[in-house]
Amino acid sequence: MAFNPKACILVVDDDKLIRNIVCFMLSRLGYMTISAQDGAEALDCMKNNDSIHLVLTDINMPQMDGWELALHIKELKPDIPIVVLTGEAPDAIIPKLLDSDIHQALFKPIKLEDLRDALSRNLRLEEMKLAS
Repeated sequence: MAFNPKACILVVDDDKLIRNIVCFMLSRLGYMTISAQDGAEALDCMKNNDSIHLVLTDINMPQMDGWELALHIKELKPDIPIVVLTGEAPDAIIPKLLDSDIHQALFKPIKLEDLRDALSRNLRLEEMKLAS
């Protein structure tokens, strides 16, 4: 079961199949989901929805990549956790995480257990920040 089954995850990926699979996996874990096909749609979701607790985004998307999306999201909601789900090699991503607004990277193909653990950990950190 998810750490916070009432948590809502915004899933951002330009690949509809990946977006649908990730949303399905999240629903199996007990999370609610909202999906966006690109960074612009994700920002609209963030502006118009206060119920989003975490953003799970792809990195490589047209117009606005996941790195840029994270910067814009943090301007809107500085405390929201952002996790990237990418098919890129870890060696290319991990060094960039240190200087980014992204909390964690997950690598495709993703296992349900890895997704559960990452989201639970990041949602727990968000709740601890809000409580202090």
